Amino acid sequence: MGRSPREGLVPMSRIGSHHHPQGGWWESLGLHLSPDLPVAAWQVLCEYAPVGFRSASGGSDVHSLDEIVALVDAAVREANKQRELAAAERHAAEDAEFEASFGLPDADALVDRGQWSGFTRGEAMAWCWNLFQYEPHGFVHPGSQVRAEALSELRAGGLPEVFGYPERAHELAATGMTARQYREHRRALRSRTFDPADVRRS
Repeated sequence: MGRSPREGLVPMSRIGSHHHPQGGWWESLGLHLSPDLPVAAWQVLCEYAPVGFRSASGGSDVHSLDEIVALVDAAVREANKQRELAAAERHAAEDAEFEASFGLPDADALVDRGQWSGFTRGEAMAWCWNLFQYEPHGFVHPGSQVRAEALSELRAGGLPEVFGYPERAHELAATGMTARQYREHRRALRSRTFDPADVRRS
């Protein structure tokens, strides 16, 4: 059974435009024609254009292509706005967790056991937050489970020894860098922190 021409329409971002005819009505919707769509099929699409769109949920109103383009643009702007708001909220929560490390009652106590030995508890926890946020590991099972359990331990006041983070923190501290300086440096570089949504989208 042959493919429907509709199956040849894919998001513009997935393919290079040099494979396809330019200026079709589909480009108004951010689409390009698939590389393997037969020439005869896209020639038909070039000869015809939709005169209206009706809601799939029902109703008798018919919308023009321009109206649909406007609706798509509005939906994209709203999605971007929500993503930016979510990122701002995540960053605020991350900063709060980092700063809380220095407000612990025993923040100035020296860690004398385990891989975090040599740091104060506050500095060790701050390094933990930095590395979990800026140098993430554990995206798929079983690493994702290790990450979740380690974060629970960290939020409970523990110092998880996972993903080589203690060694990494000692390496950075040996250069004279503090946890706060590391964070300021990453912010200056506009480095992204870990977003669980990126894993779901991958």
